[in-house]
Formats: sequence, C-alpha cells, structure tokens
Amino acid sequence: MIRSCIQLLIVLVMVVSIGQSQIKVTHSEKLALPQTHSWSHPQFSPTGAAVYFTDLDGNGIWEYSLKSRTTKQITADAKSGLSYSISSDGKSLVYRRTQQDKSRTGRKQDIVLTNLTKRSSSILASGSDVSIPTFSNSTPVYSIRSQTVGLGKTAGKNEVTVLGIENMKIALSVNGNKTLLDPIGNGSYIWPVLSPDKQQLVVYEVGKGAFVCDLTGKVQSMLGRRDAPSWTRTGKWIVYMADKDDGHKLISSDLCAVSPDGKTVIQLTSTSSVMELDPHCSPTENKIICSTSDGGIMVLEYEERP
Repeated sequence: MIRSCIQLLIVLVMVVSIGQSQIKVTHSEKLALPQTHSWSHPQFSPTGAAVYFTDLDGNGIWEYSLKSRTTKQITADAKSGLSYSISSDGKSLVYRRTQQDKSRTGRKQDIVLTNLTKRSSSILASGSDVSIPTFSNSTPVYSIRSQTVGLGKTAGKNEVTVLGIENMKIALSVNGNKTLLDPIGNGSYIWPVLSPDKQQLVVYEVGKGAFVCDLTGKVQSMLGRRDAPSWTRTGKWIVYMADKDDGHKLISSDLCAVSPDGKTVIQLTSTSSVMELDPHCSPTENKIICSTSDGGIMVLEYEERP
C-alpha cells in the first residue's frame, strides 16, 4: 500500500512537471559595438530587424542592424536616448531632446521626428515641459502641458497605445480615447508595457512592485519586485532583471521570467562575471536584448516549452 502511494505520488509529480510551461536561454552573444561609449537601455525595433540603444547618460541614439552587423548614430542630442519611440513599420523614430535655455533660466525641450530611411529630421513641437513621445500606428503622439497631440487622426478599431506616465498615472489610449489609470490607488508608476495581444499591461508601482492589469486598470495579479519587465512575444512570460545592491552600488543582476499570473518564476541567467540589465524582448523572435554592467549589449536566444 505504501509502495503504491509512493508510485502514485511520483506519477503526479511527473505530470505536474510535464504540464508546467518552461522557458530557457539557449544561446547568448555580445554585440561587437564600438568601444567609444558604455552602452545602455537597448530595445528591438517593432520589426525585430534592428536594435536601438544609448550611452550610459542617455545622450544620443544608435542603431545596430542585426543583418549587416553595422552601427549607425541617429542623433547626439542630449537625453534623447531615454525618451524615444520607433514606429510600427520601423521607418520613423521620434524622440525628446532636452537643452538648457540660454535666453532664460530653465530648459527647452523639443519633439524631433526622424525619417530613418532618408536620415532627415524635423521639429514637431517645443516647450519647457513636453512628454516622451510615442507612436499610434505611424503617427507621432505627445503631450504638451497634458494636451495630447496626434490621437484624433489615428483612432481605429483595437488601437491601443501606452502614452507613458502623466501626473503619476498610467496614460493609455484605446481607439483614440485617452484615459489615465490608477490601478493601485494613489500609486507611483513606472515601466508600463502593453502585452502582445493588447489586452493587458505589466506595470511597476514603486511601493508594491510589478503587477498585471487589464485596460480598465483592474489588477489581475501582483508579481512583487520584478524590475524592468518586458513581455515575451507570445505573452506567456514576463522577463525582468533580478538585481541586488549594497545600498551604494550594484552587486549582482540576472535575468528571470515570471508567468503573468505570478505562479511560476524561472531564472534565465546565472553569471557571476556578467550582470544583465534592462531586458527587452523581441516582438518577432525568441530573443532578449539587454545591457551589461560593463557597458556592453547582449542578445540572448530562448525557447518556450508548453
């Protein structure tokens, strides 16, 4: 009887293990980039054909072609590398640059649209306080003093755009209608990312950690501390960095993945010599791009198993 119970338990454990989804890294590569800067905050283009990144201070934007393995600088503008977006067709890039206004005390900010094919640029707007721009379809969207420009022309069925953070809330556009979400209540939010099916958001609340909510702000799950979250292209996993510091400097950082319901956590990297930071998943392939603490950028390939 005891032996039968043990055998049954073993079978049940095997069934649970087989039924549990898995994700693992199968290959990693450090990009051969110029050593003139320490690189940071990489992201894939929406088509997956290129990688964009900035320097350690967020000054300038560079483009790396995964096909030709060549690097081009898009702009050297101050703080542009922390405030840009790429159009869904991969043909345009819009960014915010910040400069000190010499004629008076304070700063001047510009919204700059760049045609990546022609390598030409134009200023769309200027002010002392403009939002980080994004795209709705291929139209630039940005706000000046909470007045949003660009949404009316791009309203369409099932068009969802994360506009960013406005007045400490999550700014979202659904079919051209802008709304501000406060899922936690008096929350302070960062890192809002739309799921691939455009039905959910993963967001980080400074006091409570990451969570998943629907487009109305209804919380689906609390995930805890999952820094810099990014959805895999299937939406089955959220990749994040598990970093630790001693109060003064970073002492370790690996990449992990959590299921959107928070029930399964899998460590993807475990490297004492490399600290992986700020992951971003490709929207078209099973790839993750991330920066490293020594100023490099790595591409990791992974596989998902149901």
